[in-house]
Amino acid sequence: MTQLQQPSGCFSHTGSKRSGTAYILAGGKSRRLGRDKLFVQHNGTTLLAHAVNICSGLFHTVKIVAKNPDRFPSLGCEIVIDTPDADGPMAGIIAALQNCREDWCFITAADLPDLNREIITTIIGAYTGQQFVGLYEEHGPQMLCGVYHHSALPVLIARAKQGDYRMVGTLSTLTHKLLPVPVDTWRNVNTPADLQQLETGHD
Repeated sequence: MTQLQQPSGCFSHTGSKRSGTAYILAGGKSRRLGRDKLFVQHNGTTLLAHAVNICSGLFHTVKIVAKNPDRFPSLGCEIVIDTPDADGPMAGIIAALQNCREDWCFITAADLPDLNREIITTIIGAYTGQQFVGLYEEHGPQMLCGVYHHSALPVLIARAKQGDYRMVGTLSTLTHKLLPVPVDTWRNVNTPADLQQLETGHD
């Protein structure tokens, strides 16, 4: 069952960390950008460090999911290795869910410059047991920023065994809830044009 919910503006500002784990997906190849976007500087820090800092303020445990642990020697996070049984972001999400010891976890891509406490707490506040709760962007569902329930794991593994690694393609097979985000408040960094807009502050 799909539910579409507009964020209410009721954010959690308790100041305390949540028991649970956030996983940051850092296995992208940055082919379209032409450079490693995880280490692009924005507001005085890298995109990867920004994701780690935001999640560390909300969760007791933050882990990085990647193919190559040697890329991240200085961030102080445990590295979870992508599963070899899938490709792309699905490999990281499966690895995160296999590593997770709770009923659910928060999973986000590392290259989201607008990731913040309000977005994360809104997503968590909307979670009521669905297999996925995440965002709906201008161009469709954002599967790389949201809460995943552990029961989504066998669904993803089954898709991977079929050779279908598209995360958006799994949405119809998961119980889920999507939260729309305003176009002008949420950016992705995938291309040189995206990077130029980020660096200049222009849309």
